[in-house]
Amino acid sequence: MGYLVLARKYRPRTFQELVGQEHVVRTLSNSLAEGRLAHAFLFVGPRGIGKTSTARILAKALNCPNGPKADFNPDDDICKEIEDGRSLDVLEIDGASNRGIGEIKDLRDSVPYAPARGKFKIYIIDEVHMLTPEAFNALLKTLEEPPAHVKFIFATTEVQKLPPTILSRCQRFDLRRIPDPLICAHLRKIADAEKIKIADEALLLLARQAEGGLRDAESALEQLVSFAGKNITLDHVLEVFGLAGPIETRALASAILAGDSSAALGKVHEFRTRHRDPVRVAQDLARHFRNLLLLQIAPAEAEAELGKAEKQTLLGLGNPPEKAHLLSLLEQLLESEHHLRLSLAREVALEILVLRLCEMRERV
Repeated sequence: MGYLVLARKYRPRTFQELVGQEHVVRTLSNSLAEGRLAHAFLFVGPRGIGKTSTARILAKALNCPNGPKADFNPDDDICKEIEDGRSLDVLEIDGASNRGIGEIKDLRDSVPYAPARGKFKIYIIDEVHMLTPEAFNALLKTLEEPPAHVKFIFATTEVQKLPPTILSRCQRFDLRRIPDPLICAHLRKIADAEKIKIADEALLLLARQAEGGLRDAESALEQLVSFAGKNITLDHVLEVFGLAGPIETRALASAILAGDSSAALGKVHEFRTRHRDPVRVAQDLARHFRNLLLLQIAPAEAEAELGKAEKQTLLGLGNPPEKAHLLSLLEQLLESEHHLRLSLAREVALEILVLRLCEMRERV
Protein backbone atom coordinates (compact mmCIF):
# COMPACT_ATOMS: atom_id res chain seq x y z
CA MET A 1 0.00 0.00 0.00
CA GLY A 2 1.24 3.50 -0.83
CA TYR A 3 1.68 6.36 1.60
CA LEU A 4 -1.47 7.45 3.43
CA VAL A 5 -1.78 11.01 4.66
CA LEU A 6 -2.35 11.34 8.39
CA ALA A 7 -5.97 12.47 8.01
CA ARG A 8 -6.79 9.22 6.18
CA LYS A 9 -4.53 6.96 8.20
CA TYR A 10 -6.14 8.08 11.46
CA ARG A 11 -9.70 8.48 10.19
CA PRO A 12 -12.09 7.15 12.87
CA ARG A 13 -13.36 3.64 12.15
CA THR A 14 -15.90 3.27 14.96
CA PHE A 15 -18.22 5.46 17.02
CA GLN A 16 -15.77 5.22 19.93
CA GLU A 17 -13.02 6.80 17.82
CA LEU A 18 -15.06 9.85 16.80
CA VAL A 19 -13.64 12.98 18.45
CA GLY A 20 -15.83 15.66 20.01
CA GLN A 21 -19.24 14.45 18.78
CA GLU A 22 -20.53 12.61 21.85
CA HIS A 23 -24.09 13.93 21.40
CA VAL A 24 -24.29 12.40 17.92
CA VAL A 25 -22.67 9.11 18.99
CA ARG A 26 -25.05 8.72 21.93
CA THR A 27 -28.17 9.38 19.88
CA LEU A 28 -27.16 7.04 17.06
CA SER A 29 -26.04 4.32 19.48
CA ASN A 30 -29.38 4.43 21.31
CA SER A 31 -31.29 4.36 18.03
CA LEU A 32 -29.33 1.31 16.87
CA ALA A 33 -29.81 -0.48 20.19
CA GLU A 34 -33.56 0.15 20.23
CA GLY A 35 -34.12 -0.45 16.52
CA ARG A 36 -35.57 3.05 16.09
CA LEU A 37 -33.90 3.80 12.77
CA ALA A 38 -34.82 6.69 10.51
CA HIS A 39 -34.79 6.08 6.77
CA ALA A 40 -32.77 9.26 6.09
CA PHE A 41 -30.02 10.90 8.14
CA LEU A 42 -28.57 14.38 7.64
CA PHE A 43 -25.18 15.36 9.09
CA VAL A 44 -24.57 19.11 9.22
CA GLY A 45 -21.50 21.14 10.16
CA PRO A 46 -18.35 22.92 8.97
CA ARG A 47 -15.57 21.13 7.11
CA GLY A 48 -13.24 18.66 8.74
CA ILE A 49 -15.24 17.76 11.85
CA GLY A 50 -16.31 14.21 10.93
CA LYS A 51 -19.50 14.31 8.86
CA THR A 52 -18.38 11.87 6.17
CA SER A 53 -16.59 9.68 8.72
CA THR A 54 -19.78 9.51 10.80
CA ALA A 55 -21.77 8.57 7.70
CA ARG A 56 -19.40 5.68 6.92
CA ILE A 57 -19.38 4.50 10.52
CA LEU A 58 -23.18 4.53 10.55
CA ALA A 59 -23.19 2.51 7.32
CA LYS A 60 -20.96 -0.09 9.00
CA ALA A 61 -23.21 -0.16 12.06
CA LEU A 62 -26.26 -0.75 9.87
CA ASN A 63 -24.77 -3.52 7.72
CA CYS A 64 -22.33 -5.25 10.10
CA PRO A 65 -22.81 -8.97 10.88
CA ASN A 66 -25.51 -9.51 13.54
CA GLY A 67 -26.39 -5.82 13.27
CA PRO A 68 -27.56 -3.18 13.26
CA LYS A 69 -25.45 -2.43 16.33
CA ALA A 70 -23.15 0.35 17.52
CA ASP A 71 -20.36 -1.87 18.88
CA PHE A 72 -19.45 -3.60 15.61
CA ASN A 73 -16.04 -5.03 14.74
CA PRO A 74 -14.46 -2.72 12.11
CA ASP A 75 -12.31 -5.62 10.85
CA ASP A 76 -15.28 -7.76 9.79
CA ASP A 77 -15.36 -8.40 6.04
CA ILE A 78 -18.46 -6.30 5.41
CA CYS A 79 -17.11 -3.38 7.46
CA LYS A 80 -13.77 -3.57 5.67
CA GLU A 81 -15.54 -3.48 2.30
CA ILE A 82 -17.43 -0.34 3.34
CA GLU A 83 -14.24 1.25 4.68
CA ASP A 84 -12.34 0.51 1.45
CA GLY A 85 -15.18 1.66 -0.81
CA ARG A 86 -15.70 -1.86 -2.21
CA SER A 87 -19.16 -2.61 -0.81
CA LEU A 88 -21.90 -3.22 -3.35
CA ASP A 89 -24.47 -2.23 -0.74
CA VAL A 90 -23.04 1.20 0.12
CA LEU A 91 -22.98 3.75 -2.69
CA GLU A 92 -21.08 6.96 -1.88
CA ILE A 93 -21.85 9.90 -4.14
CA ASP A 94 -20.19 13.31 -4.38
CA GLY A 95 -23.04 15.79 -4.67
CA ALA A 96 -20.78 18.40 -6.29
CA SER A 97 -19.87 16.26 -9.31
CA ASN A 98 -23.08 14.21 -9.54
CA ARG A 99 -25.59 16.97 -9.05
CA GLY A 100 -27.90 16.63 -12.03
CA ILE A 101 -31.30 15.03 -12.47
CA GLY A 102 -29.80 12.26 -14.62
CA GLU A 103 -27.58 10.95 -11.83
CA ILE A 104 -30.43 11.07 -9.30
CA LYS A 105 -32.75 9.22 -11.68
CA ASP A 106 -30.12 6.48 -12.01
CA LEU A 107 -29.92 6.32 -8.22
CA ARG A 108 -33.70 6.18 -7.94
CA ASP A 109 -33.87 3.34 -10.47
CA SER A 110 -31.42 1.26 -8.40
CA VAL A 111 -33.35 1.65 -5.15
CA PRO A 112 -35.76 -1.32 -5.62
CA TYR A 113 -32.91 -3.85 -5.91
CA ALA A 114 -32.17 -5.82 -2.73
CA PRO A 115 -28.79 -5.50 -0.99
CA ALA A 116 -26.13 -8.06 -1.93
CA ARG A 117 -24.67 -8.93 1.51
CA GLY A 118 -25.83 -6.53 4.20
CA LYS A 119 -29.28 -5.80 5.58
CA PHE A 120 -29.56 -2.42 3.87
CA LYS A 121 -28.75 -0.69 0.63
CA ILE A 122 -27.22 2.60 1.78
CA TYR A 123 -26.79 5.78 -0.25
CA ILE A 124 -24.32 8.34 1.13
CA ILE A 125 -24.49 11.73 -0.62
CA ASP A 126 -21.71 14.11 0.43
CA GLU A 127 -22.17 17.88 -0.10
CA VAL A 128 -25.83 17.19 -0.81
CA HIS A 129 -26.57 20.93 -1.00
CA MET A 130 -24.88 20.96 -4.43
CA LEU A 131 -27.71 19.01 -6.07
CA THR A 132 -29.84 20.97 -8.51
CA PRO A 133 -33.48 21.82 -7.70
CA GLU A 134 -34.57 19.31 -10.35
CA ALA A 135 -32.42 16.60 -8.74
CA PHE A 136 -33.96 17.31 -5.33
CA ASN A 137 -37.44 17.07 -6.82
CA ALA A 138 -36.58 13.74 -8.44
CA LEU A 139 -35.42 12.44 -5.05
CA LEU A 140 -38.43 13.58 -3.02
CA LYS A 141 -40.83 10.67 -3.52
CA THR A 142 -38.16 8.03 -2.98
CA LEU A 143 -36.93 9.84 0.13
CA GLU A 144 -40.43 10.06 1.56
CA GLU A 145 -41.34 6.39 1.09
CA PRO A 146 -38.20 4.33 0.46
CA PRO A 147 -38.25 0.52 0.53
CA ALA A 148 -37.55 -1.02 3.94
CA HIS A 149 -34.08 -2.12 2.84
CA VAL A 150 -32.92 1.41 1.85
CA LYS A 151 -31.23 4.08 3.98
CA PHE A 152 -30.09 7.54 2.89
CA ILE A 153 -27.26 9.41 4.63
CA PHE A 154 -26.59 13.02 3.62
CA ALA A 155 -23.76 15.35 4.64
CA THR A 156 -23.54 19.09 4.06
CA THR A 157 -21.63 22.20 5.10
CA GLU A 158 -24.44 24.51 3.92
CA VAL A 159 -27.72 23.23 5.28
CA GLN A 160 -29.47 26.52 4.47
CA LYS A 161 -29.31 25.57 0.77
CA LEU A 162 -31.39 22.42 1.24
CA PRO A 163 -35.10 22.65 0.36
CA PRO A 164 -37.45 22.42 3.36
CA THR A 165 -39.10 19.41 1.73
CA ILE A 166 -35.79 17.51 1.98
CA LEU A 167 -35.05 18.67 5.53
CA SER A 168 -38.46 17.54 6.78
CA ARG A 169 -37.79 14.00 5.57
CA CYS A 170 -34.45 13.58 7.39
CA GLN A 171 -33.29 13.06 10.94
CA ARG A 172 -30.85 15.92 11.40
CA PHE A 173 -27.61 15.85 13.40
CA ASP A 174 -25.57 19.03 13.91
CA LEU A 175 -21.91 18.17 14.39
CA ARG A 176 -19.91 20.68 16.42
CA ARG A 177 -16.52 22.27 16.05
CA ILE A 178 -14.06 20.30 18.14
CA PRO A 179 -12.61 22.04 21.26
CA ASP A 180 -8.88 22.79 21.24
CA PRO A 181 -8.03 20.42 24.14
CA LEU A 182 -9.59 17.46 22.29
CA ILE A 183 -7.73 18.33 19.09
CA CYS A 184 -4.47 18.59 21.07
CA ALA A 185 -5.06 15.19 22.67
CA HIS A 186 -5.78 13.61 19.28
CA LEU A 187 -2.71 15.17 17.68
CA ARG A 188 -0.59 13.96 20.59
CA LYS A 189 -1.77 10.38 19.98
CA ILE A 190 -0.83 10.69 16.31
CA ALA A 191 2.55 12.22 17.16
CA ASP A 192 3.33 9.42 19.61
CA ALA A 193 2.28 6.74 17.12
CA GLU A 194 4.36 8.33 14.34
CA LYS A 195 7.32 9.03 16.68
CA ILE A 196 7.04 12.78 16.09
CA LYS A 197 8.52 15.03 18.79
CA ILE A 198 6.45 18.18 19.09
CA ALA A 199 6.12 20.64 21.96
CA ASP A 200 2.77 21.01 23.74
CA GLU A 201 2.62 24.74 22.93
CA ALA A 202 3.13 23.91 19.24
CA LEU A 203 0.24 21.43 19.36
CA LEU A 204 -1.99 24.01 21.03
CA LEU A 205 -1.19 26.54 18.32
CA LEU A 206 -2.01 23.97 15.63
CA ALA A 207 -5.33 23.27 17.32
CA ARG A 208 -6.21 26.96 17.52
CA GLN A 209 -5.44 27.75 13.90
CA ALA A 210 -7.56 24.74 12.81
CA GLU A 211 -10.62 26.51 14.29
CA GLY A 212 -12.34 23.33 15.41
CA GLY A 213 -11.55 21.30 12.29
CA LEU A 214 -9.74 18.07 13.15
CA ARG A 215 -8.85 17.30 9.54
CA ASP A 216 -7.27 20.75 9.14
CA ALA A 217 -5.18 20.14 12.27
CA GLU A 218 -4.03 16.74 10.99
CA SER A 219 -3.12 18.23 7.61
CA ALA A 220 -1.20 21.03 9.33
CA LEU A 221 0.77 18.49 11.39
CA GLU A 222 1.66 16.63 8.21
CA GLN A 223 2.82 19.85 6.56
CA LEU A 224 5.05 20.55 9.55
CA VAL A 225 6.61 17.09 9.32
CA SER A 226 7.42 17.76 5.67
CA PHE A 227 9.00 21.09 6.65
CA ALA A 228 10.86 20.24 9.85
CA GLY A 229 11.06 16.47 10.04
CA LYS A 230 10.01 14.68 13.21
CA ASN A 231 11.37 17.25 15.68
CA ILE A 232 8.91 20.15 15.60
CA THR A 233 9.20 23.31 17.68
CA LEU A 234 6.91 26.27 18.26
CA ASP A 235 9.08 28.38 15.93
CA HIS A 236 8.45 25.92 13.10
CA VAL A 237 4.69 26.37 13.52
CA LEU A 238 5.02 30.16 13.56
CA GLU A 239 7.22 30.17 10.46
CA VAL A 240 5.18 27.76 8.33
CA PHE A 241 1.76 29.27 9.04
CA GLY A 242 2.73 32.92 9.55
CA LEU A 243 1.27 33.02 13.04
CA ALA A 244 2.13 35.61 15.67
CA GLY A 245 2.54 33.18 18.55
CA PRO A 246 0.76 33.27 21.93
CA ILE A 247 3.41 35.28 23.80
CA GLU A 248 3.72 37.90 21.05
CA THR A 249 -0.06 38.09 20.65
CA ARG A 250 -0.52 38.68 24.38
CA ALA A 251 2.17 41.40 24.30
CA LEU A 252 0.45 43.20 21.42
CA ALA A 253 -2.94 42.81 23.07
CA SER A 254 -1.61 44.25 26.34
CA ALA A 255 -0.23 47.30 24.52
CA ILE A 256 -3.58 47.81 22.77
CA LEU A 257 -5.54 47.47 26.00
CA ALA A 258 -3.22 50.02 27.65
CA GLY A 259 -3.59 52.40 24.70
CA ASP A 260 0.20 52.35 24.15
CA SER A 261 0.44 53.09 20.42
CA SER A 262 4.24 53.16 20.39
CA ALA A 263 4.62 49.71 21.96
CA ALA A 264 1.86 48.27 19.77
CA LEU A 265 3.45 49.57 16.56
CA GLY A 266 6.82 48.25 17.69
CA LYS A 267 5.31 44.79 18.06
CA VAL A 268 3.69 45.05 14.60
CA HIS A 269 7.08 45.93 13.10
CA GLU A 270 8.56 42.85 14.79
CA PHE A 271 5.90 40.75 13.11
CA ARG A 272 6.80 42.27 9.75
CA THR A 273 10.50 41.42 10.09
CA ARG A 274 9.52 37.84 10.95
CA HIS A 275 7.18 37.66 7.93
CA ARG A 276 4.04 37.09 9.98
CA ASP A 277 0.79 37.20 8.02
CA PRO A 278 -1.14 40.42 8.91
CA VAL A 279 -4.49 38.64 8.54
CA ARG A 280 -3.36 35.90 10.92
CA VAL A 281 -2.13 38.51 13.40
CA ALA A 282 -5.56 40.17 13.38
CA GLN A 283 -7.29 36.80 13.76
CA ASP A 284 -5.04 35.87 16.68
CA LEU A 285 -5.83 39.21 18.34
CA ALA A 286 -9.56 38.66 17.88
CA ARG A 287 -9.30 35.17 19.34
CA HIS A 288 -7.34 36.48 22.35
CA PHE A 289 -9.83 39.26 23.11
CA ARG A 290 -12.71 36.85 22.63
CA ASN A 291 -11.14 34.40 25.10
CA LEU A 292 -10.70 37.20 27.66
CA LEU A 293 -14.38 38.07 27.24
CA LEU A 294 -15.48 34.44 27.51
CA LEU A 295 -13.43 34.06 30.69
CA GLN A 296 -15.39 36.88 32.31
CA ILE A 297 -18.84 35.87 31.10
CA ALA A 298 -18.67 32.06 31.27
CA PRO A 299 -15.60 30.78 33.18
CA ALA A 300 -16.68 27.12 33.14
CA GLU A 301 -17.22 27.13 29.37
CA ALA A 302 -13.88 28.91 28.93
CA GLU A 303 -12.03 26.14 30.77
CA ALA A 304 -13.82 23.42 28.79
CA GLU A 305 -12.98 25.10 25.50
CA LEU A 306 -9.49 26.47 26.18
CA GLY A 307 -8.13 23.99 28.70
CA LYS A 308 -7.08 24.58 32.30
CA ALA A 309 -3.53 25.71 31.45
CA GLU A 310 -4.65 28.40 29.00
CA LYS A 311 -7.31 29.60 31.43
CA GLN A 312 -4.68 30.03 34.16
CA THR A 313 -2.41 31.89 31.72
CA LEU A 314 -5.18 34.36 30.88
CA LEU A 315 -6.08 34.82 34.55
CA GLY A 316 -2.44 35.59 35.26
CA LEU A 317 -2.44 38.59 32.91
CA GLY A 318 -3.73 40.88 35.65
CA ASN A 319 -6.97 42.80 36.11
CA PRO A 320 -9.49 41.84 33.41
CA PRO A 321 -10.35 44.56 30.86
CA GLU A 322 -13.83 46.06 30.85
CA LYS A 323 -16.35 44.08 28.83
CA ALA A 324 -17.36 47.15 26.84
CA HIS A 325 -13.73 47.71 25.84
CA LEU A 326 -13.33 44.10 24.70
CA LEU A 327 -16.57 44.23 22.72
CA SER A 328 -15.47 47.41 20.94
CA LEU A 329 -12.11 45.85 20.05
CA LEU A 330 -13.75 42.71 18.72
CA GLU A 331 -16.24 44.66 16.63
CA GLN A 332 -13.44 46.72 15.07
CA LEU A 333 -11.37 43.60 14.32
CA LEU A 334 -14.29 41.77 12.73
CA GLU A 335 -15.26 44.78 10.63
CA SER A 336 -11.67 45.25 9.44
CA GLU A 337 -10.81 41.65 8.54
CA HIS A 338 -12.36 41.77 5.05
CA HIS A 339 -10.62 45.07 4.26
CA LEU A 340 -7.32 43.64 5.53
CA ARG A 341 -7.62 40.57 3.27
CA LEU A 342 -8.23 42.68 0.17
CA SER A 343 -5.67 45.39 0.92
CA LEU A 344 -2.75 45.83 -1.49
CA ALA A 345 -0.58 46.91 1.47
CA ARG A 346 -1.55 44.56 4.28
CA GLU A 347 1.28 45.60 6.61
CA VAL A 348 0.19 49.25 6.43
CA ALA A 349 -3.46 48.26 6.85
CA LEU A 350 -2.52 46.30 9.99
CA GLU A 351 -0.65 49.31 11.41
CA ILE A 352 -3.70 51.53 10.86
CA LEU A 353 -5.96 48.91 12.45
CA VAL A 354 -3.72 48.58 15.52
CA LEU A 355 -3.58 52.37 15.98
CA ARG A 356 -7.38 52.52 15.86
CA LEU A 357 -7.58 49.74 18.43
CA CYS A 358 -5.22 51.66 20.72
CA GLU A 359 -7.41 54.77 20.48
CA MET A 360 -10.45 52.82 21.67
CA ARG A 361 -9.23 52.92 25.25
CA GLU A 362 -10.05 56.63 25.33
CA ARG A 363 -13.63 56.03 24.11
CA VAL A 364 -14.63 53.48 26.74
